[in-house]
Amino acid sequence: MQVQNRIPPAVLAAAAGMLQPFIPELSPQSLVAALKEFGDRKAVSGAPEKPMTRQEAAALLSVTLNTINRYLNRGTLRRIRLGPRAVRIDPASVRTLLEHGFNKQEKQ
Repeated sequence: MQVQNRIPPAVLAAAAGMLQPFIPELSPQSLVAALKEFGDRKAVSGAPEKPMTRQEAAALLSVTLNTINRYLNRGTLRRIRLGPRAVRIDPASVRTLLEHGFNKQEKQ
C-alpha cells in the first residue's frame, strides 16, 4: 500500500472521526503516519503472500464467482492448482488487475 499526501483533508477528517470512538487519541495526521508506517513495514517484511480463494478474490474485486471463473479461464487471473479440484489464485495477478484495471476485451 502506498499512501500519498494527496488525500483530501475532508477525507482524512472523516476517517479519523469514524475511528475516534475506538482510538480517542487519533488525529488525521496520526492516521496518515500510521498508514505510512504500516506500508513501510509490510514492504520491508518481504513475507510471501498466500494464495487467495475464489471467494476472497471475488470479494476483493467486487465481482461474482462466475466472473472469477471467466478471468481464470481467460488467463486474466493466474490459477494455482493445489490438487485435482482445489484451486487458489495468485495474489499478484489480482493486484495487477486492480492496479491496471480491466481492458475492453475483458468487459465483453
